[in-house]
Amino acid sequence: MQLPPCPLVVERRIEFSQTDAAGLIHFSTYFNFMESAEAELLRSLGSSIIWSEGDKMMGFPRVDCQCSFRSAVRFEDVLRIEVTVPEITEKSIHYAFRFFDPRGKLCAEGTMVTACVWGEVGKHMQAVLIPDSIREALTAWKNQAD
Repeated sequence: MQLPPCPLVVERRIEFSQTDAAGLIHFSTYFNFMESAEAELLRSLGSSIIWSEGDKMMGFPRVDCQCSFRSAVRFEDVLRIEVTVPEITEKSIHYAFRFFDPRGKLCAEGTMVTACVWGEVGKHMQAVLIPDSIREALTAWKNQAD
């Protein structure tokens, strides 16, 4: 499998529904863009955020998510989002996101921590070790930037 470049760079256009009354990006949109970029990274490595096997489900729910805003961006601006993985533990993945406006200025930075969980659909999930295939793919992708 060919690894995507590290950091992974994705672009997202700010739609009208993602803005406030002044036409500026609504803060919640950054969190949606972070989740979208995470999903794109995992897909590019042959995985996903969530999958099921029979009545059991495994996935990566968010356990911590933060975003700091640096400057305003507006409706129809296209943001460049850089995704990195500064840390992988036995049961969690730590993501970092940097958002750049159309002029290349840093406009926001975010972090997200996900935990690997397993359990019956609709019932209690418990933290488990990240599957080797996912850990190895993320580690190989992350290490190519070093």
